[in-house]
Amino acid sequence: MKKIFVSGISGFIGTHITIEGIKRGYQITGTTRNQQKEDEVKRTIAKVLGEESLNFLKVVHCDLNSPDNWQEAMKGCDAILHVASPFPLGIPKQEDDVIMPARNGVKHVMDAALANNISRVVQTSSIAAIIYGHEKGKINFDERDFTNLTSGNLVSAYAKSKTLAEQDMWNFAKENPTLKITVMNPGFVLGPILNKEIGTSADVIVKMMKGEFPGTPKMGFPIIDVRDVAKAHFNALENEVSIGQRYAIVNESLWMKEVALAVLEACPEYKNKLKPRELPNWLVKIASLFDKTIRMVKDELGLLYDVNNEKMKKDLNITPIPSKEAIKATAKSLIELNLV
Repeated sequence: MKKIFVSGISGFIGTHITIEGIKRGYQITGTTRNQQKEDEVKRTIAKVLGEESLNFLKVVHCDLNSPDNWQEAMKGCDAILHVASPFPLGIPKQEDDVIMPARNGVKHVMDAALANNISRVVQTSSIAAIIYGHEKGKINFDERDFTNLTSGNLVSAYAKSKTLAEQDMWNFAKENPTLKITVMNPGFVLGPILNKEIGTSADVIVKMMKGEFPGTPKMGFPIIDVRDVAKAHFNALENEVSIGQRYAIVNESLWMKEVALAVLEACPEYKNKLKPRELPNWLVKIASLFDKTIRMVKDELGLLYDVNNEKMKKDLNITPIPSKEAIKATAKSLIELNLV
């Protein structure tokens, strides 16, 4: 494989994946929504890898909700990394504002792949397609778990979008036996921020460092460095054992208080703004009435989700960057870019 099609290259994960692909010698054809996004991602990649790296990059404009351009853009490509999917900073007014672009994107990408006889596809899903909708108190998961949308438990629009889009991808594989599908399910993605496309996970760090939180909620997630996410995509692409598999791309889980303390360890000058104290659950629920980011996670108070990563380490040869290092890299890069 020489030429890789990557959807959503201007996003936090997509930009890191593009950089990793160019480092490995691939020609990347990547999608953005518009010229502004294209210009920004090109500036970022040139800054990281040098102007000559842009010779390995072609950018096309595609919209997840439109079939236009996808088929033409993929011509000559050997494989697809389907990364693009909406990730809202808060609860959308309508669930379908998040769900439909995610599902439409899978349909348009896969229709174009089949039209171009491209069989090898790696999709970026999320642990949101693994950990929700289960019996109360379940906190330990692996790749055999799927978010249950019929349980009656509250599942966010984002988690629904990732679950349904992943299910759509597996249905394409079932209906088209020539397809060779792998799915990545990253956790709470942190790591070096390269531009203003910081991702929703890092937005939590931004709010912490700006002093917008009076403390931290009692909750926690498995963290993963975005550089490991990028490596995992290409290691899967280059390894046939991954075909037909899904992978939890995660490292150790940390409470949000531990996340805040790691930021302070890296950036002690923020001690007057960042409050690492753990807030009582009742207070967080009140705060969720006024902050859309908090509102997304208020039902996870008291839970420290843990997702097994042995399959990732064994099949994809990923020894993950420690979670605290990912947090510190996030914080330091936000300062360097004057985003906090």
